Amino acid sequence: MNDANQEWNNHCAKQAKMTNFQTSAKHFSVQKNTDHMLKNLISGNVERVNDQLARLQFPPGSTVLDIGAGPGTLAVPLAAAGCSVTIVEPAPPMHEALAEYKKLKEVSADIQIIPKTWEDVNLDEIGKFDYIVSSFAMSVPDLKEAFLKMDAAAEKEVHIFWFLTDPPWGRINEALWTKLYGEDYYGRPLANWIWNALYQAGIYADLEVLPLKDSHIYETFEEALEEYLGRLGAKEDWQIQIAEEYLKQVFMEVPGKGFVLPEDGLYAHIWWKK
Repeated sequence: MNDANQEWNNHCAKQAKMTNFQTSAKHFSVQKNTDHMLKNLISGNVERVNDQLARLQFPPGSTVLDIGAGPGTLAVPLAAAGCSVTIVEPAPPMHEALAEYKKLKEVSADIQIIPKTWEDVNLDEIGKFDYIVSSFAMSVPDLKEAFLKMDAAAEKEVHIFWFLTDPPWGRINEALWTKLYGEDYYGRPLANWIWNALYQAGIYADLEVLPLKDSHIYETFEEALEEYLGRLGAKEDWQIQIAEEYLKQVFMEVPGKGFVLPEDGLYAHIWWKK
């Protein structure tokens, strides 16, 4: 069996060298991108959340560390259920979105924020938690280092949610990247590498396959085009034309909703007990 951790790390190193590559932290440091994510969450378009929460039935009073928590997609309902929640989230606009989402859900419990990426977190500073959760936040340069740090911080369980198939927005990048930049595209490494790397490290995790049910909805096509031009880093007129022609084919106009990028992928719930 190949070294899954090394394969992941090599893949991410190639990804980082791509022209105009953006990390998730950088993408969501742009206010309008965070605003759109929060809007979709509030509108109920992130349907997978109920599936995830059904698997995170932690007892009230449990301490939870949510890594890459975004606008509080899981952190806010976990806090509402009586957990003491701390989040690791590097993007400042997400901190504002979290406060807005808490207010909307009428959650008064304090949620502590560690404004860093997971690789920059020092375990000696944060201590231990009953449960560790990482939901679509495994964009890390060293996979083994990341999950061993999670394991060290957990008293009871670790739960990771990550892509098992390339999501639609990833397939958009793959379809357009070489046309725009004349170079190979390296998408997000997938969940099979995480499970294999855990196994090779002696952590025998469970894995469940779940459907991604999110729909990315935009009021106008121009709004969708603006976000995806940003994701792609496309600025030249000829690049914009290529991207626009392709996006018109993949976005569906739904009366009463707007322009929708349907989610038809799969993701993995990987978890283990201490």
